[in-house]
Amino acid sequence: MARIICIAANPIDLIKSPVMLRVFLFIAVISSANAAFSQTEWELTKEKNGIKVFASKESSSNFRSIKVEAVLTGTLQKLLTVITDVNNAKNWVFSTKESYLIKKINPNEILYYTETSLPWPVSNRDVPIRMRIDADGATNSLKITAAGEPNAVAAKKGIVRIQTFASSWNVRSDGKNRLYITYFLKMDPGGSIPASITNMFISKGPYETFYNLSNMLKL
Repeated sequence: MARIICIAANPIDLIKSPVMLRVFLFIAVISSANAAFSQTEWELTKEKNGIKVFASKESSSNFRSIKVEAVLTGTLQKLLTVITDVNNAKNWVFSTKESYLIKKINPNEILYYTETSLPWPVSNRDVPIRMRIDADGATNSLKITAAGEPNAVAAKKGIVRIQTFASSWNVRSDGKNRLYITYFLKMDPGGSIPASITNMFISKGPYETFYNLSNMLKL
């Protein structure tokens, strides 16, 4: 397959472009998060129904990073259908109050908004997210990366905007209706959150999300 390489007369002009600047920031956030994930020491917090949830042991963030390893029944196409149908994320993503598509950037990339409900008296959190999908038919694999773009839409009164969000999905299909998934999430929800709520999102949240996802894949 031929590669198309775009050479700018002046690279600085490319960086000044608002669109290209967002692309550079997206790549920087994902690259930084992936590097951090590879160096993280993980602690198993829950294991059930083929789903393993791990939390990082790092103490440099207000929120521990999450890793999920899951073996689910389904196909890559069905998984893509569920994940990219962001308007229905509240039906399976833990504690999602609202989620909707902001715009389709290209066939492999979207920008969407999500709001997460938190127990009173803690304020809900929200963040616009840019998600990119890279599928490899030759290896029956899929990589999905996502990064927060906190300034993509105006902040809402009474809701805390998440400033740091990065996640990735590494998925492999065995071609026999079985998916092997490794998911990473690094996020700083900002503000003050009680330990009881933090702990809920470390184990219960990721587990319920993937358990719900396993049911969605069967529909």
